[in-house]
Amino acid sequence: MKLQVTGRAAPLIVEIVDVSAGGLRLRSLGEEVRVDQRATLAFVLSDQRACAASGKVMRVERGGAFVLALDETNDAFRGFLASLSAGGL
Repeated sequence: MKLQVTGRAAPLIVEIVDVSAGGLRLRSLGEEVRVDQRATLAFVLSDQRACAASGKVMRVERGGAFVLALDETNDAFRGFLASLSAGGL
């Protein structure tokens, strides 16, 4: 999936490592982010719903992992999170 980070022209390719109600732990495939950067994650589900979430990078870890604290999500993204907690994916 793609993550648009403020201050970068091109989006980063990332994978979701962990999910919680208030944030995501993501891993970047090569590119690094910095604490306090804002970022927006967008992807399309198999049923064509467009998911979007944005927030601030709170922590950067070794190996390209980082934590994004979410402060904005759309209905499709909240449904995606609910399906994960229900074991739907």
